[in-house]
This record gives sequence, C-alpha cells and structure tokens, in this order.
Amino acid sequence: MTLNQPHIRFCFDYISPYSYLAATQMPALSERLGIPIIWQPVNLPRLLVTLAGNIPPATIPNKARYLLRDLKQWSKHLDVPFHMIKPGAFDSRLAIASTQALQNNDRKTMAQAIFNGLWAERIDYRQDDWLNSLLASAELPANWILSETYSQQMDAVNEHTEEAYKAGAFGVPTFFLQGAGRTQMFWGIDRLDFLETAIKEKLHGQ
Repeated sequence: MTLNQPHIRFCFDYISPYSYLAATQMPALSERLGIPIIWQPVNLPRLLVTLAGNIPPATIPNKARYLLRDLKQWSKHLDVPFHMIKPGAFDSRLAIASTQALQNNDRKTMAQAIFNGLWAERIDYRQDDWLNSLLASAELPANWILSETYSQQMDAVNEHTEEAYKAGAFGVPTFFLQGAGRTQMFWGIDRLDFLETAIKEKLHGQ
C-alpha cells in the first residue's frame, strides 16, 4: 500500500467500547470494498481531555446511563457479543504501546484479540498480568508485549494522537479516509454508512 492509495486510518483506544464495536466491522468493510485499513492506536484520555478539552462521558450520570443502553442496542444491531466494563477500570497504555510496535497484519491481529478479550470474552482486566493472560488465551506471541521500548512506542502513540487531533479528531473511534484527494474524517460507529459511501465515491472517482 502507498500513501496515495485510498485507505482508512482507524483511530482507537481499548478503553473505548465504541472502538470495540467499530473494530468488529473493519475486516468486513475492508474486504467488501477492497480498501486497506491502518489500525492506529491513540491515547484517548490525552485526545479527549488534554487536547480536545472534552469531559469523559461516563462522568455525566444521565449520559452514562444512556450510553449503556445505546451500547447494548448497537451490539444487538451488529450481532456481536458485548459486556460493559466499568469506565476507568483498567489502564490501556501498555496495550496500545505494544500494538503500536507491531506492523500491518500483526497489529490488526493483536488489536482484534485485545478488543475481543476485553469486551466480549470477559478477560479479568483487574489482574496486573491481564494482557499476558489475554495474549496467551489468544495463542499470540508473548514477546508482542513491550518491555524495554515501552516509552519509545508510547511517545509514538502520543504523536499519532496529536496528529489525529490536529486533523480534527476529538474522540474515538475516528476514521480518516485518506489518499487520492483530500482527507475526510468520520467519527463514531453511527457514521460507518457515511464512511462506506465516501469510500465508494473515492474509489470510483466521483
């Protein structure tokens, strides 16, 4: 893939349940339309609060209650398993930094395994070694978890987070349709239809 070729940059953080829902749809979207997807982990707290100046939705009681119902409706609509995790219950930084260190299909494979383990398979994220346990259960290499290069990869994640913010992002999941013309941004699981329409228009030169 070249940067001039139409592609999607899918920005996500594992602490986002809507990112999980979006992740379940990315492979089929890529196959259906024949468009590459770059799975790009970002630091959601940094993007949401530090850069965009937003308030975490779970801190607003009425919104939190609504979002729980909404997430259950979306999981039913998409026909994917889902169970809610208490907001702020786990730190995703080691997971997103480790994902950043991987390339191409390995990055996608790890991202899918982590999303599935957290939001579908009820991995015990309260344990200190939850990420090790998750990778082991998914039969993925243990050395995919960072050790010495954590700071370097986390710096890269934060750089991509700032790039996403400068491009217009204020939360996740965010999708950037790039290549062959101007970049278009779409935010939220409810914008996948709009994203697909834009992809078809870009691919057919409309």
